[in-house]
Amino acid sequence: MSLDYPFYEELRRRKHRAAKWWKLGDCLYYVGLLGTILLFMIKFVLSIVAHFCDWSSRVTVYSGIAMIIGIVLFFSGVSLKRLSYTMARRDGIDVDDY
Repeated sequence: MSLDYPFYEELRRRKHRAAKWWKLGDCLYYVGLLGTILLFMIKFVLSIVAHFCDWSSRVTVYSGIAMIIGIVLFFSGVSLKRLSYTMARRDGIDVDDY
């Protein structure tokens, strides 16, 4: 659960349009974060296995590309959450109050 989830609940209670951007940003944030961590571990294990198998070098490259996509998703989620904070502040809802 996000630490700023009470802020999201307040946005939903007020039916503010920033709530959907917060939710999308939160989903992308966690998918990117957890995906990148998981792929980093897979890439580490496969880089060790690559010394013994010929096929694992391609898998290592693909997991590296997927890890970059995860990083992009992570930062996209952060940007969308910042957008929701900005939209809410313009309408007088401050994230520090929740």
